[in-house]
Amino acid sequence: MKDLLAAGTAVVADVLDSMGVEPTVLAPTIRPVTSETRFVGPAYTIVGESHQSTATGDRPKLAAIDAMPPGVVPVWSGGDITGVCCFGDLLAEAMKQRGCVGVVVDGGVRDVSYLEQLGMPVRARYRSPAQAIGRWRVTATEETVRVRGALSEWVTIDPGDLIVSDEDGVIALKSSHVPRVCEEVRAWSGTETQSREAIRNGASLLSALDQFGHL
Repeated sequence: MKDLLAAGTAVVADVLDSMGVEPTVLAPTIRPVTSETRFVGPAYTIVGESHQSTATGDRPKLAAIDAMPPGVVPVWSGGDITGVCCFGDLLAEAMKQRGCVGVVVDGGVRDVSYLEQLGMPVRARYRSPAQAIGRWRVTATEETVRVRGALSEWVTIDPGDLIVSDEDGVIALKSSHVPRVCEEVRAWSGTETQSREAIRNGASLLSALDQFGHL
């Protein structure tokens, strides 16, 4: 997994293209909330829906966070959520204490200044001070979810899919693709290093393409 993060999402996407697999790139609207953007880990999926109620807390949401194992990337699929947040400082603190390496939210978050200090990378579609209690609820965890995509309107993410995030964006890898992608990424990164060095030493782009086969 560290090889994928070191290579970066751009290389991972190029490798998938070379395999004939469309990269599962998340929408560019799912932007960094914290200054740290780099993380990698298996998806722990959470899905919800808008719901009007007089409840004082979302017990399924709290149970979902309590059940998170170390090392995962919680992927929040907000569905039709708009204007309210999926979580704020207290729930983020709980995720950090459970060992989450980063969070992806197709929805909103709040308490952004606290999230920055927490040291756990967070990406989200928007920010909002409005809480979800009484307006949005978690309906399921650890099932296939849909989140907004970059190359298609929606992409699907299964529990355990590998989530890679860096400055360029977020990409999800099916677990069945991970071994080959890891192998190809090492070779791809080496070729890119050679291409970069050749260009730095004055090679034309066309000659570099002919020599290395990809730019």
